[in-house]
Amino acid sequence: MRLKDKVAIITGGAKGIGGAIATAYAREGAKLAIPDIDGEALGKKRDEIQSMGGEILPFELDISRPENVEIVNSETVEHFGTLDILVNNAVWASYGPFLDMTLENWQKTLDVALTAYFLCAHAAALHMRAQNSGKIIHIASIAGQVGITRSAPYSASKGGILALTRVMAIELAPFHIQVNTINPGFIMTALARKVLKEEDQRAREAVIPAGRYGSPDDLTGAAIFLASDESNYVTGTSIVVDGGVTCARILR
Repeated sequence: MRLKDKVAIITGGAKGIGGAIATAYAREGAKLAIPDIDGEALGKKRDEIQSMGGEILPFELDISRPENVEIVNSETVEHFGTLDILVNNAVWASYGPFLDMTLENWQKTLDVALTAYFLCAHAAALHMRAQNSGKIIHIASIAGQVGITRSAPYSASKGGILALTRVMAIELAPFHIQVNTINPGFIMTALARKVLKEEDQRAREAVIPAGRYGSPDDLTGAAIFLASDESNYVTGTSIVVDGGVTCARILR
């Protein structure tokens, strides 16, 4: 129960990586606020958390809209009385050759996968500053560290998250707020199955030293550590969870 009675907002926490983190946090005793645009998945996650005896405040909305960010933060604090942890996880991805990428796809990806991270972190940090403590965890990607073809907007958003994390960590350290990222490698989520061709999936799996795609559950250990008191002296850094891919440097 390393997160007992801690209050956590997990954006995009109804399924995939966010959903796995939400379940893991509930098992560790956290109270959850989960904004997600997928109402059906959100309902299933609510039922799951409640069946575990956990507390959950669901929000069916688009977290890239500033007014919705304010709703989530204010209602979470009003309902639970505090805000201890933010996990920025919601994502939108558009894949394709750089020369074929449209401005619409570029902008949509950055709105959800970078600007929304700023909006949510800014709102959460204001609450955390007032209580002189907090944990902000950004879910980035190895795509922000190394070049991965056909992923220009997604990679740009993840590289931006890494830079944002370093700045936030420095500026928020005086308020005892730690800011870190988790950089997943190739994780088999519903989104990955949707946007990647089967041959692309097989090619990626072939270069993973661990011999398999990661699952969302592979990320929960790092997420719990960064949300707990065990990481009180860890800030401005990234934990890479990729089965050895970036170490091997054989992404293409």
